[in-house]
Amino acid sequence: MQPRKPAFRVSCLTALFALSLSPCMAEGPPAADNTTKTVVLTAWLQVADHSYDLATVSIEVNGDVCYPGISRSGRVQLKLPANTQATLRFEHPGHLPKVVVVDTHHAQDGSFGERTRYIQFAVVLEEERHMAGFTYAGPLGNIGFEQGGGCLAVAHTYKLTQARRNTAVQF
Repeated sequence: MQPRKPAFRVSCLTALFALSLSPCMAEGPPAADNTTKTVVLTAWLQVADHSYDLATVSIEVNGDVCYPGISRSGRVQLKLPANTQATLRFEHPGHLPKVVVVDTHHAQDGSFGERTRYIQFAVVLEEERHMAGFTYAGPLGNIGFEQGGGCLAVAHTYKLTQARRNTAVQF
């Protein structure tokens, strides 16, 4: 028996994550609101030293948080349930964390219908030492689908704010 590869493990985790978010089928037939449909998301993470051993990605969907694995090349792949909003937080020691919000509502609108939708993007984490004490004021990206047509809609926000320093106040 051959050892399982990391890609298989990531696939299993994403499948378990998608299944845990789907409605229970024992209550009756599935609802007509496409809750069993998924959107396949692939993100490529880039950090200064190209080492992803300490990098983390957290995904919050409907109040539940999941931590998918990151490949040695910085790739994260998962399936998000349709008709929901997910908040992805990318972190690596010595770098500013970045947040991306993905809204899968309206993914099957328009001519896209029953087809599987795919979202692919890259996240470059900036080193803290190059940011002069600033941090990001909120999510840097919002990815969603237009109502009615289902076309992908992307918005970027690069608003910086002064980072809070946790230092003791002396009197």
